[in-house]
Amino acid sequence: MRLTGFYQCVEVFGIVAMLLTERISWQRKIESVVTSTRSIVKVCCGLLVFFLVCGCDLTGKTSLMQPSLTREERLRFTVESYYKNQCKKQWALLWPMAREGDGEVLSELALELGGDLEFPASDSDMKIDPGDKALANVFVMAIYGMSKYPDDKRMLNYIFDPARWNRGDVTVVSIRSGSISYSSIKPPPQVLMTKLRDCLSQAKSPAAGDRCVAQAKELGLIPDFSEYRKAMDAVLATYRRGSCPSHRPW
Repeated sequence: MRLTGFYQCVEVFGIVAMLLTERISWQRKIESVVTSTRSIVKVCCGLLVFFLVCGCDLTGKTSLMQPSLTREERLRFTVESYYKNQCKKQWALLWPMAREGDGEVLSELALELGGDLEFPASDSDMKIDPGDKALANVFVMAIYGMSKYPDDKRMLNYIFDPARWNRGDVTVVSIRSGSISYSSIKPPPQVLMTKLRDCLSQAKSPAAGDRCVAQAKELGLIPDFSEYRKAMDAVLATYRRGSCPSHRPW
């Protein structure tokens, strides 16, 4: 009878030991899964940041509309990509803000277009001289930029350089059937160009800048911004070149 009780105690102890062993084993498995999950999450987060900065999505397709980066992050990455001659990345970082009417960013794009930033080509304008095409878009972005952000007048002397307007016809942006196109126009009279320059120079508020935009539209120098924005979205959606040319084409 005593032996029977002893054997029962041993059996119970064995069951308890087995349960404890299984519990410890499951705890280790759970800890292993948690550790692996954390590692996977870290890797995924790192890849996500990489794709956002490079202007790519997780499908491997090119994307120029990444909304996840903050304005400060975009501007910080812009400096790096500019010195690395990464045109496509520049557009991916700056255009999402410029298209929303950020005057400071529009002015920055105009400045870079006047430097080494390449303007994306579309099939409809391959016959247009790249320098004339870039300059026509500089007019648009610089005028809208200065009108919306009066503190930045860096492009004022550049776009109103008399030598630029006294050499014959001028290429300007026009929107046709929702697409960016280009027209050649006679330079506006000097008195009207001076009036527009003074308007932008003296504009101290967005409201004052809007009056300058109205003048520029009347002179045929720029299209409506909402139309330009949609047309630019379409151009950038098919942009493939990654690096800027080694030199400006003019």
